[in-house]
Amino acid sequence: MTATPTRPGLSDAPAQHHDVPRAGFHPTLSMVGTLSRCVLLNYRTPAESVERLLPDGLELVRRGPYAFWNVVLCRVDRMRPAGVPEALGVSYHHVAYRLVVQAMTDRCDVRRGLFFVRSDADAALLGAVGNRLSDFRFHRADVTWNGRGSASPGPDAAGVRLERVCVATEDHRADIELTLHDSPPLVQPAESCFPTRDDARRFLTYEPLGLSVGRPGGRRTLKLAEVFRDESAWQEDVIGVADARFGFFEQLGQDDLHLELATRVAPLPYRWRLGRRERLLPTHLATSPPREASPPARESAVA
Repeated sequence: MTATPTRPGLSDAPAQHHDVPRAGFHPTLSMVGTLSRCVLLNYRTPAESVERLLPDGLELVRRGPYAFWNVVLCRVDRMRPAGVPEALGVSYHHVAYRLVVQAMTDRCDVRRGLFFVRSDADAALLGAVGNRLSDFRFHRADVTWNGRGSASPGPDAAGVRLERVCVATEDHRADIELTLHDSPPLVQPAESCFPTRDDARRFLTYEPLGLSVGRPGGRRTLKLAEVFRDESAWQEDVIGVADARFGFFEQLGQDDLHLELATRVAPLPYRWRLGRRERLLPTHLATSPPREASPPARESAVA
C-alpha cells in the first residue's frame, strides 16, 4: 500500500515498488544481465554526518539518530540492452556506495530507495556510458576478488575460509581492502541499534529503486533507476567481515561507522530500467521534518 500522509511531508509507512507515472515524456532504456556475485554491507552512521551528501528533495531513512550506508560489491555478467544477444554483453565488477533514502512526490506518494554517492567499475566504456545514462557516478577501478570459486586465499589459522576483495581506483580516493568469511556472529552486536538480527534485516530491506533528483526546466523531478527480478529466486545468507578498509569513507570523514549486517546474494538475472521520472513535492509544501521510516514487508535485501 502506498503511504498517503494526512499533510505534506514524509510518512513513516513504506511505499511499495510499482510502476509509476512519468513526469512528462522521457525515453527509457532497459538493460539486462546476471548478478553472478554479490555482497551487501550495511553500515550505520550519524545522520548529521551524511545529510550534506543528498540533493534537495531526498531525505535519509533513519533509525533514531542514525542513517545507513548500503555498499554493494558485485560482478555483473553480460550486461546489455534488452533484446541484444548475450554474447555482446559486457561483464564487469561494480562497487557502489548508496545511502538509504526516501522522497515524496507531488501526489504525496513516498518513494524509498537508494541514492548513489559513488560507483567504481572495472570496465572503462561502461563507466563512460553509464555516467551519461544514470546518476550512478562511475569511476574507473581495478578489482581483484579471490575466494568462493576463484583463486582462493585459503583458510585462516582457525580454519575459516576467507574471501578477499581489493579495489584500486584510478583517482586513489576509494581503494578497498576487504576480507570476508562465512562464519558470522550468531547474535547482533551489543552496540547495534537493532535489538535482533531479524529486526536489522527487516529494517535494512529496501526497495529495488535508485533515486536521484533532476531539475529540467527548473522543476524538481525524481529520477528513477528501477530493478526488476524474480523475487521468488532471491536468496541471501549472512556472512562475516574479518577486516575492512574503505578509502572513500576515509575521504568523507566517516569515522563513526558500524557494520550492522553483511549478506551474500545468490546469482540472479536482473533487468534495469533507466529514465522514468516523477515530480517531487514542491519545497514550500514539504514542511514535515524527517522521521524514522518503517521497513518494507519483504524479508530480503536488494542489490
